[in-house]
Amino acid sequence: MTDLTLTLLDTSAIQDYIFRSNRLAENIGASELVHRATELWAFQVLDEVTEGRHNIKIIDPYTAQWAFRGGCAIEQDQNLDAEVVYAGGGNTLILFRNERQAVETTRRLTWRVLGEAPGLNLVAKHRRFSWDQRLDVGRTDLVEDLGRHKFARLPSSPFLGLGVTAPCQSTGGVAVISDEKWKQEDESARLISREIARKLEAGTLARQRLDRQVGSRIDRFRFPYEIDNLGRMAGEESYVAVVHADGNRMGGHIDRVAGDIDWTNVQKANRQYVGRLRAFSEKVQNAGIAALGGLAGAADWNKERGGCSIAGEIPLIADFLPFRPLVYGGDDVTFVCNGQLGLTLAAAYLEQFEDETRRRKLGDKDQGLRACAGVAIVKMHYPYARAYALSEALCKGAKSLVRDREPDVSALDWHFATAGLSGTLGEIRQREYTTPAGDPLCMRPLLLRGGPHTQDGRFWMDGFERLIRELQSGKDWGERRNKVKAIGMRLREGPDVVAAYRGGLGLPMLPALLPSREDHQKTGWHGRQCIHFDAIELLDHYLPLTFHAEEAP
Repeated sequence: MTDLTLTLLDTSAIQDYIFRSNRLAENIGASELVHRATELWAFQVLDEVTEGRHNIKIIDPYTAQWAFRGGCAIEQDQNLDAEVVYAGGGNTLILFRNERQAVETTRRLTWRVLGEAPGLNLVAKHRRFSWDQRLDVGRTDLVEDLGRHKFARLPSSPFLGLGVTAPCQSTGGVAVISDEKWKQEDESARLISREIARKLEAGTLARQRLDRQVGSRIDRFRFPYEIDNLGRMAGEESYVAVVHADGNRMGGHIDRVAGDIDWTNVQKANRQYVGRLRAFSEKVQNAGIAALGGLAGAADWNKERGGCSIAGEIPLIADFLPFRPLVYGGDDVTFVCNGQLGLTLAAAYLEQFEDETRRRKLGDKDQGLRACAGVAIVKMHYPYARAYALSEALCKGAKSLVRDREPDVSALDWHFATAGLSGTLGEIRQREYTTPAGDPLCMRPLLLRGGPHTQDGRFWMDGFERLIRELQSGKDWGERRNKVKAIGMRLREGPDVVAAYRGGLGLPMLPALLPSREDHQKTGWHGRQCIHFDAIELLDHYLPLTFHAEEAP
């Protein structure tokens, strides 16, 4: 058959676009615009260019609902001008009948993004493709082309205004309007740019999509729209956690979609590959959404006990949940939450994601996928762009811990950022989390759970999490919080100082993490590795939740 054109659509620098301001309402709207740019808007433009000769059915543009039309195959139907191979996770792969339609689609989509999502960077790459060639190889080559294109492109410089202009109070760009119609009743109006205005307008669409996809599991609650509705303890300084989770080895899992296909007949195999690729993408998206829904619906928020509180301690504000998803629908998820719940919800999400992908028979031997999470715990008004960048770096650090492990496992890492960051995460840990002798105070990142060969204590479930709870409320240490914190300070001075402090006050042994090794219970250290520092640092910043099992949908 004649040559086709394979087109890949994506966006770049989305973390900067979403977290450009510290207002949750603007972050929410920005995330929605990113989601629509490569799915709904791309499909609407595709409909214009091909005059409806494609394989997408738009069900509800208001909530961005769409579906594949059945029985559409571009290699069989000459009336089909374009076929979307898959869409999800922020990118869309399309087969076009000819290059002219591919270029026109991306041109029109670019104009739409410029008009409706100013500040968002859309990227696209085209590649000639014949149905006689292997589609899995063509897709891999195109992904590599797009990666090089992203790296090589020059960033645009924002227009900062001419003459007498007022700056946007969120971005510093040129202000064009006030936020009068979007602000809260007790707030003063602010001057904002066109970019921020579009983000605020998209907020309603974002709420509608989140309620449709996730909200069905949380009928008694709502997701918050303002950061102040995440909940806080009276008289306590407020912290927020930015949690970023990402699936492990996703490129390898996608490559394995084509693993056992018989490529003797390439044309037939290509159609089989398209079906598998779509099924895999859809299952991963549904698993990510279900994991978030399960996280919200399975937690015991104590709503029915008269306290309307989080774990009986932090008052819930009205009927708002203490966390809010920002990026979701796939293996790449970002949400913000009350700072004391960052580790609890991150670990619970990883577990839910494993369960949901196992339920959908994904991963090696249908045992589910694994993921890693980074948790940046920051003060309420800490710059969100930096907090997200930190959570992403923490997630990468967790991935480095598990990269070569067989079988694949989930992991998480966290960091407190109460002030500005100076240097990389590794440099910060070397500077602030080592003793004068150079011994490490941190054990993180941690595996989600231990295994038969995990003897170093570097795991969260029934490991570090139990250690924290025993220090918070155990019979030996629950009433000695000040003493626990004093031990945390002395851990920096080495094991001998901790042992002398404990012995001088007749304090009990520290909770055990390593089996049959009493040295760390006496000193908080095992060899040159500090065991208890991470747990003591989390003493005031960790709140456990009870999760109850949910029936499969």
